[in-house]
Amino acid sequence: GSSLLTGPEGLMAKERENLKRLKCLQRYRQRYGVEALLHRQLRERRVLATDGAAQQAHTTRSSQRCLAFVDDVRCSNPSLPMTRHCLTRI
Repeated sequence: GSSLLTGPEGLMAKERENLKRLKCLQRYRQRYGVEALLHRQLRERRVLATDGAAQQAHTTRSSQRCLAFVDDVRCSNPSLPMTRHCLTRI
């Protein structure tokens, strides 16, 4: 049997076997790689979403104050959503 492996046909058989194994490995790695990538993207997106929400809450809390001035004193009431003034100044 060993003489078969030394000839060109033997080499071909070996190559074909290696190629088949390589292809299987690549297909596995590809599928796994894509899934891993998607998983990571999903996780990052979730982190971004929660971070973004927290940041948004923070900025709206700090910046959404009534812009009206009464006797040169800025109104301290929070402004209504989508407006720049509080309920009493609108």
